[in-house]
Amino acid sequence: MTHHTITTSIGDQLIERKEEIANTIFSELASTYPTLYVEERRNDSVPYFVQLIELIGSGLIKGESFENHTRDWGKEVGRLASGQGVPLNMSISKSSLYKKVVLKDIIIHNEETLTKEILLDITHDIDQSFTTMISAFCEAYSEYADEQLKISEEKYLSLSTPVVPIFSDLAVLPLIGQVDEVRGEMMAEHVLLECKKLSIHQLIIDLSGVYEVNPLFQQGIMKLIDSLKLLGIEPILSGMRPEMSIEFVQIGINLSTIKIYQTLNKAVEAH
Repeated sequence: MTHHTITTSIGDQLIERKEEIANTIFSELASTYPTLYVEERRNDSVPYFVQLIELIGSGLIKGESFENHTRDWGKEVGRLASGQGVPLNMSISKSSLYKKVVLKDIIIHNEETLTKEILLDITHDIDQSFTTMISAFCEAYSEYADEQLKISEEKYLSLSTPVVPIFSDLAVLPLIGQVDEVRGEMMAEHVLLECKKLSIHQLIIDLSGVYEVNPLFQQGIMKLIDSLKLLGIEPILSGMRPEMSIEFVQIGINLSTIKIYQTLNKAVEAH
């Protein structure tokens, strides 16, 4: 038998026994991670292992690594694992177990025809598939971490920019700390949605808790004010210290059309 014929035969064997091999992988995982891979999870997990065996077998038959398909498999499984809180190092360790099961199966069923040279070539091809898969795992975990960070930022920003109703058509937005570009963008979006939800006609933007003014903060406030006006909501400023007013004027921002009050109490009393 030629080198290619043997490799193709092994690929066919893997696909033919994919269910058996997939179940062996699950059993090995259950033995290594007994609390994570309980028997109730077998039916959900085995189909993913079947797909993996099909990819490896098809790669051996056609003499190519099916890199895109393997990457897609790795991304999908990586997203599932990261969403379930499985550590990345555990996912990578499990990939070694997958490979061990596959190679062991190949050796057991091809002892008579498998030379060292062919075994090395097959191991190399399978290694390439697993390298692609691990890379996709890492990408999936990185994307999941970015998504969670964004969700956390959104939660923080929504909590740090509360729209507090005072009367039926009046609310207060107390700002505290700095407003950078990201917070400015999300602040405007969150505040506009809240004002619309509460049917607010006037919004007092209280700046008493802001002690450092920079261009990004000024731009963020003016973008919010302009957006409120477009929605027919009157913006009102309170707690703006004299030096803050000067800084706004210095960069060319016109506040003459906006009601400004020294304190939040005075702004509320006036409305």
